[in-house]
Amino acid sequence: MTSGQLDCPWCGCGWMIACSKCTKSYTFAEVRETDLPMEELGRREVKAMGLTTVTDQEISEWAEAMEETLSHFDIGDIVVYLDGSYWTVDSKDIAFDGYFASHKLDRLPHAEALSEPEHLNAFLGNKKYWIDRELADRE
Repeated sequence: MTSGQLDCPWCGCGWMIACSKCTKSYTFAEVRETDLPMEELGRREVKAMGLTTVTDQEISEWAEAMEETLSHFDIGDIVVYLDGSYWTVDSKDIAFDGYFASHKLDRLPHAEALSEPEHLNAFLGNKKYWIDRELADRE
């Protein structure tokens, strides 16, 4: 599912991935092949979110953007979400401006959580982490 990131990314919306089928949020997702067209996945997401005013054109645009996003990954890659971007969990030397904040990390906190589960929430669930890095010109 695409990000439903709000202005409180520390709540999990800035670093977790929601399932378009059950709407639960997960730390990791596996890139998989499907027989469903991307537009159908978009319709499923719209339904799961309870949205009623999304047009076919908007779903088509979403599908195109999601195909572009996924083109950077291989089937079987384990990906994570951070502030508007998807990364393989083993990505290193990450530096980017997200939707909310500027990030510069040697290793993703998600990867650290594989051996220290409490690390992820302590790091990305910390409001101060986000506020200290908040982009001055974010919309």
